[in-house]
Order: sequence, then C-alpha cells, then structure tokens
Amino acid sequence: MKLRTLAVLAAALTPAACWGGGDEGGTGGGTDEPAPASPPAASAVSTEAEKPRDPVLVRVAAITLAPIERKLEATAHVESLDVVDVVAERSEPVTEVLVEEGDAVAAGQVLARLRDELAQLAVAEAKVRLQGASTQLSQAERDHERNRKLAAGEDGTSLLSERELEASEERRLNARNSVDAAQVALDQAQLELRRCTITAPIAGTVSERMISLGDTTALGARVFRIVDLSHPKAVFFRPQRELASLKVGQALSATSEALPGMTVPGHIERISPVVDTLSGTVKVTAALEPGALALPAGILVRLSVVLDRKEQALLVPKRALLFEGQKIICFRVRESPEDGVLRAARLELSPGYEDPQYLEAVPTEDGLRPEDRVVIVGADRLADGDRVQLAAE
Repeated sequence: MKLRTLAVLAAALTPAACWGGGDEGGTGGGTDEPAPASPPAASAVSTEAEKPRDPVLVRVAAITLAPIERKLEATAHVESLDVVDVVAERSEPVTEVLVEEGDAVAAGQVLARLRDELAQLAVAEAKVRLQGASTQLSQAERDHERNRKLAAGEDGTSLLSERELEASEERRLNARNSVDAAQVALDQAQLELRRCTITAPIAGTVSERMISLGDTTALGARVFRIVDLSHPKAVFFRPQRELASLKVGQALSATSEALPGMTVPGHIERISPVVDTLSGTVKVTAALEPGALALPAGILVRLSVVLDRKEQALLVPKRALLFEGQKIICFRVRESPEDGVLRAARLELSPGYEDPQYLEAVPTEDGLRPEDRVVIVGADRLADGDRVQLAAE
C-alpha cells in the first residue's frame, strides 16, 4: 500500500520537474517559455535617459558697462584739530552766562561775565596813582629846566652848583620812573578787569559748558570748550603695505550710520612719514568738507578712499555669482546658434574691481560681452548647456 502511494506522488511531480526545459519530443511536451523580466525594465531606463530635460525657469539681469572704482575702506572718528579749553583767569562768582552748548560763537565773543567790582576799584586806584605820578613828573621837569638855566647863567656865570643840577636831574628821572610804574599798574589793573569777561579765543561751536550762574570759578579751571567744526578731520591708520597706494590729495567720502543717506566728500590731507614700529601702521589724516549739516565731533564714520577708477568696466551683478572653492562662476544666457533655443553657458570669471552690488568681469575671448544676460535666480539648478525659460518680470 505504501509503495503504491509513493508511485502516484512520483508520477504527479514528474511534469513539474520537467517544466520549461527539454526537447520537443521529451516527456512533458512543454514548448511555451516564460517572458524574461529584465529586458522590459532596461528598456524603460533607456527611454527615460533619452528624454530631454524640461527648460529650467530662471530670472536674468543684463550686464552693465559702467564706471567702477577700487576703494580702500576704513573707519574713524570725526575730530576737530582746533579744540580750545577756555579757562577762568580770575576766581570770582559768575554773574552772567551768555552761551549754551551747541551755540556758534565768533572769536572775541563774550561767553560769560564774572563779578568785577574789585577789579574796577583796582583800576580806579591805579588811575589816581598815575595822575599823581604825572603831576610830580611835570613839577620835576619844570624844576630841572629852571635849574639848568641857572647853572648856565646869562653872562656865563653859574648860579647853581653842578651837584645841585645833578640832583635835579635825578629827581626828574625818578618822577619819570614813577609815572612808568603807575602806568604799568594801571595796565595790570585793566587786564584784571578784562579777565572778568570771559571771551571766545577762536570761532567755533560751544561743545561743553562747565559753569552756571552763581558758581565761583577757580583760577585756571575750565569753564567752556570750543571746537572748530568748519574743518572736520578724520584720522585713521593703515598697514604699511598700503603705503604705496595712498597719496596726498586722493578723493574719499565719509558716511555714518547715525546720518543715513548723508555722504560727505573729502581728501587725504596728510600722510605721516613715520611707520609705527609696534603696529606696522601709518597715520593718515583726512580732511572732510563741511556739508550743509556739519558732522558732530566724535561721530564714527566709514571712509572710502578712491585708489583707482575705470570708466568702462564690464559689471556683473553679485546676485549672479556662484562660488566653487576659489572659482567664481556665473551662467550666461544666449540663443543657441544650432536650434535658436535659450541655453545657459557656465563661465568662470576673472574678477577685477568690485563694489557692494557689482563685480567687474575681466573680458576674455569667449567670456561675457556687454549685451549678454546672466542668471540671477535659478543658477543653482543649472548645468552647462541646459535649456532655460525666462521668468516674467
């Protein structure tokens, strides 16, 4: 019974074991072969590879032919080289303050007044002394002239001894010296009176006021500070390697974040002949033009010194630039001469001067031309030779 069951199973499995192989006359008689799986998949990949890429949507900008400058950037504080501290020359109470901080003053203008009663009394006393000395001098001169005539005599006979004549001359000289001393005392008293009036030594702007009404000034104490803002300066330091590029008279401009939209022109006024041995820098002084709005002393400005200028430079927008290591890349868009289709060409630029918005592209034989356009949006999705479609503005 077991042997019969095994025989039936063997007969049932024989066609399955022989499926798909054998000669036409072989057991099973199967002639149909299953379709291979790989050839259809390979055909699909080949078709996908041969399908052209769709145009890449990009936005372009035109190349600009315009002037560009090579500049040196620096920061500095605006200074006034004419800064004067006005000091009190007498110790007296303040009776009047005539100016405030920010006021423009002329040379010699009265800034404040101090109590002057004592000084006026000293002047009056000096005048009295001078008047008395002058009277004594007049009397001494009259006496000396009379004595001189007596000493000569009308008939040649002297009525006065030589010793008496010398004494008369000495009294006249002493009286003259007394007048001179009294005049000096009067001049000194008048000077002290003038010192009770505080005046501006230079024309400028009052930057600080240190006294108030009723204060008693100390001799030599600062009471005002005046700065001359009509000729603002900016002092900055540059490395010694840039010394050959800097020249007296070079144009520059100054801007400040505190005064947006304001640009003040200027020029290099002085270059120090000495290089600092510790820092390796050279001191440069720039003179700024006083614009309609004077630059406050101490304000921080950014200076741009024009080192060179090109009138006709090929300028590429910086938005079009890609960076690959040390290489600067952009994509130029032109119609292909073969099929008239817009295509992108990958170009490596030779950079020249630059400013915040543009980079100068040094012209090459197969590089950019003034009439070219470059991709400013979508360049990161492009390869050399790709078809492009321009986005609507």
